[in-house]
Amino acid sequence: MNPLKKLASEAGLYGLPSILGRLLNYLLVPLHTAVFFADQFGEINKIYAYVAFLNITYTFGMETAYFRFTARDKSASYYNITFTAVLLISSVFSIFIFFFASEIVELSAIDVKPYIVQYLAAILFIDAIVAIPLAKLRLASKAKKFAMTRMSSIVLNILLNCIFFWLLPLLARHGIVDWATGKPMNISFVFLANLIANFSMVLILYKELLQAKLMWNWEKLKPILLYASPIFLMGIAGIAVEQLDKIIFEGLLPQGFYSDKTAKEALGIYSAAFKLSVFMALAIQAFRYAGEPFFFSRAEDKDAPELFAKILYYFVSLSLIIWVGVSLNAELIGEIFLSSPEFRQALFLVPILLLGKLFFGMYVNMSIWFKITDKTYYGIYISLVGAAVTIVGNILLVPVLGYTGSALAALMSYVVMLLYCYFSGKKYYNIPYPMLKIIRNILLTGALIVAYYWFKPENDWLKYITGAFLSLIYIGIVVFYERRRIFSDKL
Repeated sequence: MNPLKKLASEAGLYGLPSILGRLLNYLLVPLHTAVFFADQFGEINKIYAYVAFLNITYTFGMETAYFRFTARDKSASYYNITFTAVLLISSVFSIFIFFFASEIVELSAIDVKPYIVQYLAAILFIDAIVAIPLAKLRLASKAKKFAMTRMSSIVLNILLNCIFFWLLPLLARHGIVDWATGKPMNISFVFLANLIANFSMVLILYKELLQAKLMWNWEKLKPILLYASPIFLMGIAGIAVEQLDKIIFEGLLPQGFYSDKTAKEALGIYSAAFKLSVFMALAIQAFRYAGEPFFFSRAEDKDAPELFAKILYYFVSLSLIIWVGVSLNAELIGEIFLSSPEFRQALFLVPILLLGKLFFGMYVNMSIWFKITDKTYYGIYISLVGAAVTIVGNILLVPVLGYTGSALAALMSYVVMLLYCYFSGKKYYNIPYPMLKIIRNILLTGALIVAYYWFKPENDWLKYITGAFLSLIYIGIVVFYERRRIFSDKL
């Protein structure tokens, strides 16, 4: 099979649960924006920003290390060693978080009860211990079981949210059960639903979990840790680029910057707009699931650089379709998914947030050079530079521009990371990326989006129809222009 088709097929299989899951999870947005106030919505997103940092810490780069070392000598021992390392790390951290929940609440200044932090300790532990079994499924091309595992958790989480925030309040209004019915609801049920849903993955992966043998072999673990440590640091810095703004936003926004909302409410509104960038994140996540094993398996082929270059080109083409489709229809999507008008105030930021994600996706694609050449320390340098741009950008821009400053800081950070990765990669693993074509396509697409926002009709329905029509025209042009190369069996 044409390797491009193989990657696309695997990205579809491994990305399907992610794509469907994110889309289904997005159905929770209208539910949550209906039952929570903006400040509560902001608090939930702030907590999950902390969780994102801890998820990276718990797995410590072991998934990528498992791929790398197993690809070298096919030894089953690497499954046991990486699983043992993750189990040890996650046990220590979750026990600490569980028993010091009250102190963590005070230090982190999050406005929740300590038992919610204890929920998070259990959620993080489960996420960590299933990470290596899920990686094993990916490496063994067991896409169906991988998809079933991920989807079970996602679907159950959605069902539980609907039960807690819609069904039980409905029954309570009819006097059938005793349950809170008014806005605002208790946010703790968001995390309880997450915890119960996560446990379903343990039940499905019980065979893989039982097959894992606790193994401590320092001779084998030492090179794994040396390889994984830069991946871990890179992940922390990468999450800082993506999530740190939600943690520091309230402290940076001057009091009274927005006359009609508090800093916490502004964070909730920004988080709602940020949710629309999920559509670009879907493409990146699907690519990541299928891409890492694919790249490692093809790294030694003489045609690998040309193949990797074509993969980036088509990844960008797909991402541009998403950029146009979501940007031109952001207000319609917001009307459908954001229940309260207060959450739609920052939708003008959607094109900026999506463009930033597009550049991040390009960086993820290009970053393969330092993974297959074992120069993962470059990932640290690049991510630290990106994190520094994020921090400085937010410090400088948020007090002046509010949440627009956060969006611009993220965009600048992704651009810097992409350029650093591209130019450093040319020295050690030169891939002939068609950058002029890619830049041309991005500029033309950006011009279309700017023109739409400049000349868009005032009438809502005419605006929605125009956005949808232009999106379809754009997709048609891309498919017509690329169809021969996309469906060709030739590289």
